[in-house]
Amino acid sequence: MHYYTNKCITYNILIQIVISMKRILVENITDKMVLAKEVCGTSGSVLLGKGTILTASMGHRLKNWGVLSVHVDGEEESPQLSGAAGVSPEEVRNALEAKFSRVIGNETMKKIFAAVYKFKIQHNSR
Repeated sequence: MHYYTNKCITYNILIQIVISMKRILVENITDKMVLAKEVCGTSGSVLLGKGTILTASMGHRLKNWGVLSVHVDGEEESPQLSGAAGVSPEEVRNALEAKFSRVIGNETMKKIFAAVYKFKIQHNSR
């Protein structure tokens, strides 16, 4: 796997990803939403693939599987999720470590991890 070491390229790719999807809580899934990113279970197996057309019942199933949120096509994050109160810094760190587990050895990705962690902690404290 190739990792971009150019900070501008990495930043631009991250901006494109963030603009094209929003994260919502699984209980807020409605019929006909489109999954923007695959959903994986705790074992790493793919539960639903990118592009899957969601239904409210899929949201209930995902919650039963321990999935708290998903990325769907859209332009901004759900206010219920982005301003979620009561999320401890440890929970944020654990969630991010799981997402960055395959790339945290890369120095650029370590910096991105730190920036995302700092943003999420500051954002959740409001």
